[in-house]
Amino acid sequence: MLKRIQLTIFCYFLLHSMIFGQPLSLGPMLGANFMSISNTTASKTLVGLSIGGFANYSINEHLGINAKLLYSQMGTSIENSEYIARLNYLQLPLSAVYFFGNVGNTLRPKIFAGPYAAYLFNAKDHNDKEIVYSNGEDVYFKSDFGGVIGVGLNFIISDRKWLNIDATYSTSFYSIVDAPNTTNKNNGFQLNAGVSFPIGK
Repeated sequence: MLKRIQLTIFCYFLLHSMIFGQPLSLGPMLGANFMSISNTTASKTLVGLSIGGFANYSINEHLGINAKLLYSQMGTSIENSEYIARLNYLQLPLSAVYFFGNVGNTLRPKIFAGPYAAYLFNAKDHNDKEIVYSNGEDVYFKSDFGGVIGVGLNFIISDRKWLNIDATYSTSFYSIVDAPNTTNKNNGFQLNAGVSFPIGK
């Protein structure tokens, strides 16, 4: 629990420094998640929505920090079954970014990695019913902490306005199931696109 609190505090102060820093760009983001839950019998990929916003803070020409705040649908489906576990999170990934090429280039590839924190709004099955134990307690923890690693492309639209495309692999650090000795983790791929607009200078 202490590690989760420390990670949440770190994420907050890093995001705060980005918002009040320069140069900064913000924008909307939309995409899709292709997720599953590890160590679940016959688990297969479940497609979900990813929507929200993002911020980019440039340290220099090649290094930056990226933060996303996303409504993110995760979970899993089961082979040869209509059953799904749909987990709806508010997710905050924070990443260090390395940009290839130079600022004036029309196209700039990038790589990124970092932690994420997420809050679970609800967990529902294929009948849109809450997933709970027989005693009414939640099956899934309300918090999820993990890591992301990815690649992307930034295309210049006009002066300091960029189309951002990110392909990300993410996985939980801890089990998301509230039960002893479990190792069930969110993992999978996310594909997002957004447009960034400059803030300030």
